[in-house]
Amino acid sequence: MSGRVRLGTFDAESWWRPADLAALPAVPGGGGAAVAGMDELLAGFCRPGDLLVTRGPMDPALVDGLAEAGVHFGRVDAGTPSGGPVERRLPDPVVAQMGEAEGLVPYAVLPDTVALAERMGWDDLPDLDAVIAVNSKTWSNEVVRRLGLPGAGRVVRTVDDLVAAVSEVDGAAVVKDPYGVSGRAILEVGTPGVLAAVVRVLRKQVEAGKRVELLVQPKFAKRHDFSGHLVVDRGGNWEWLGVQAMTNRGFRHLESGPVPPGLVDEDGYRRALTGVVEAVAETGYFGPIGVDSMLLDDGRVVPVLEVNARHSLGLLTRTLDLRVAHHGLRCHLTQLDLVVGPDRGVADLVRALGAASYRGGEDAGVTVLSGSALTSPGGRVYVAVFCRQGELPLWRDRLRAAVAAAGMSTRGVPDAA
Repeated sequence: MSGRVRLGTFDAESWWRPADLAALPAVPGGGGAAVAGMDELLAGFCRPGDLLVTRGPMDPALVDGLAEAGVHFGRVDAGTPSGGPVERRLPDPVVAQMGEAEGLVPYAVLPDTVALAERMGWDDLPDLDAVIAVNSKTWSNEVVRRLGLPGAGRVVRTVDDLVAAVSEVDGAAVVKDPYGVSGRAILEVGTPGVLAAVVRVLRKQVEAGKRVELLVQPKFAKRHDFSGHLVVDRGGNWEWLGVQAMTNRGFRHLESGPVPPGLVDEDGYRRALTGVVEAVAETGYFGPIGVDSMLLDDGRVVPVLEVNARHSLGLLTRTLDLRVAHHGLRCHLTQLDLVVGPDRGVADLVRALGAASYRGGEDAGVTVLSGSALTSPGGRVYVAVFCRQGELPLWRDRLRAAVAAAGMSTRGVPDAA
């Protein structure tokens, strides 16, 4: 096999999080089947010759649709639909097939990923301690403070410090777990009642031996979310990949796509990140980096909300975007939460797209990227819309029509990113 193995666990932050940290109240758990099935999205990073290892089998209609769009890869499923990182329990036949590859490109580097690489004799992963450090919001906030960048928050390590920090914020505060992700372990505290509830929950955990480590920031007056993407090599050099706009619902990612013209000065933004990337490289980390950022209503940019030292949905969008750029197309990655009728699945959605499917080349279209486990009464899929600037509303309408024709309905399609 001439390519590399691609696999991954999308709730990576929960496997980096120290076990002795107190948790914010009402924080969802591991993410369930929807998150477990997201490893199918790694197909979008694959090149011919790569081997994609997924938890469960991919629907043939999904694989065929990706091939029509020009995405080709080998595949095998691990037969581990849930219960810990996919890296942990790979059957021997799967491991044997992986052994023919040149190396490993995981979604994120976890303790089980390191153990797998050592088992296979691969040395293409960064140091685990560096990975864990860089992915902490505490670490990125310290770097922001040291560099004097706007948007720094306050790290608190006692319940009393949390109360003081929230009370000092003018307006609502946002309290973040250092290893929270995509709307999980992030809580808006805008009233004394909410703060009191948080305090009660945390004090009980402290009494049981847990420790507090949280980041407190003001709730910024936001105009738009966006992210910067780059790759750091072993020598500390880095390649800039570009900027992606994001559409969020609350604190949860819904869509990534091209940055609207004039949204951000990309050259200035990239320069602002230089010190951050240098700090990342100094830890010994190498690999993909995504930096979540924000444009405020007053035109100021908060360049670093957090650093994600792993693959990301924004990087996936950018990768797919580069695949079609020479055709004059752009990629919009959209999450669909679907209500699904009886005996319906992702193959019905792929078939319903029909002529609206993207088949490579310069003609616009839609490709379904994930959803093999989609079944009644509902679930989540991700789709890529490849179209020209200004055409996204038209393709949203076609996508909605295909969803209806497949015997499904959406719980909301986000506005254009």
